[in-house]
Amino acid sequence: MTFLREIISIPFGYIIGFFYDISGNYIFSLFLMTVVVKLILLPFSIRQQKSMAKGQRLQPKIRRIREKYAGDQKKIQEEMNALYSKEGYSAMTGGCGNTIVQLVIMMGVYYVNYKTLSYVLRLPQDVITKITDAVKNLGLESKTELSDFRLELTALSHWNEIDKSGLSAEVINQVNEFIDKFTFFGVSLHETPKPDMGLSLLWLVPVITGIISFATAVYSYLRQRKTNPEMAKNPSMGCMTFMTPLMSIWFSFLFPASVGVYIIMSSLLQFIQMVILNIIYSPKKVLAKLMVEETINNRAREKVLKNVAQTLSEDKNEDIEEK
Repeated sequence: MTFLREIISIPFGYIIGFFYDISGNYIFSLFLMTVVVKLILLPFSIRQQKSMAKGQRLQPKIRRIREKYAGDQKKIQEEMNALYSKEGYSAMTGGCGNTIVQLVIMMGVYYVNYKTLSYVLRLPQDVITKITDAVKNLGLESKTELSDFRLELTALSHWNEIDKSGLSAEVINQVNEFIDKFTFFGVSLHETPKPDMGLSLLWLVPVITGIISFATAVYSYLRQRKTNPEMAKNPSMGCMTFMTPLMSIWFSFLFPASVGVYIIMSSLLQFIQMVILNIIYSPKKVLAKLMVEETINNRAREKVLKNVAQTLSEDKNEDIEEK
């Protein structure tokens, strides 16, 4: 498990650390990394948008198949698979890959935020050991705070309490500066929101996360109903639509506030991207382009077939003349 964490955390730690060195602001660094990730995934999102438009075009054919083979689910599935294969369409295009990538990114950000001293500030290992040993000497009773995985995060939470005699002034200043900038609208990002903590600014993170995630999920569901009604009828589709925001809120209460802030930024950018792509690659525009391309291809195919037929006819006439 530790090896997996290292593999996932190191690249994201260097990316966030690079942006932190440039901007000196942790939240802005998270935002820049989120933008970079969205840009990398943009081709997949465009492909998914086009696939949704193509799926809308196939709806009349799908309805005819369902009507023709009503009651024979196996035959319906076979005919639909044949249709998808013929049209070069996949109902899952872009979706699964996008989800897996997003999950890996979430895990990377999650791990980095628990070990910012190692991955972002990139303090030497001997310095990290001194800091974590100082945390263990505080006499904290919480097993969660003293778990090896959370020690660096605990050090940030109890920085003013630990013994810094073994640390250089440069390291102390570096950590102090990082803690000062490890905030979001005055909220300390190394803290974890808790349902039983009473009213707190930390609650803003789960609340905003839920609002944005819900808006994104509803917009996506309504768009799916319009472009692919058959898939939207699936009960699991609606269930997942409303489960996603709830899971985002739940994650915001499980992880440090910095992870929740990443979810907020990622969801907001995702929502903006969906709206923009729906305008640029609207189903009508995509379908119109597909029809033009098919018309050109059909005419080109007809021309080739006509030329072949003409050549065969000429060869046949030549053979007759020779005889």
